[in-house]
Amino acid sequence: MTKLMSILAAGALALSLSGMAFAADDKTQDPTGSPADQSKQDQQQQQEYLAALKKCDTLQGAPKEKCIDQANKKYNRM
Repeated sequence: MTKLMSILAAGALALSLSGMAFAADDKTQDPTGSPADQSKQDQQQQQEYLAALKKCDTLQGAPKEKCIDQANKKYNRM
C-alpha cells in the first residue's frame, strides 16, 4: 500500500509542476505584443493610409475612385 501512495504522490507532484510550467509559458508568448507596440503600429498604418489617400487627391473621376478603392483594400478599410 505504501508503494501505491508513493506513486500517487509522485504523479500528483509531477502534474502540479507541469501546470505551473504551462501557466508561466502562456504569459511569455503574447502574439500581439504590448498595447503600446500595437498602438504605435496602428498609428503608423493610419499615417500610411492617409498618405495613400493624399496621392489620390490629384486625380479626378474614375482614376481617383480606383485609387481610393486600392488604398482602402490595401489598408483593410472597406
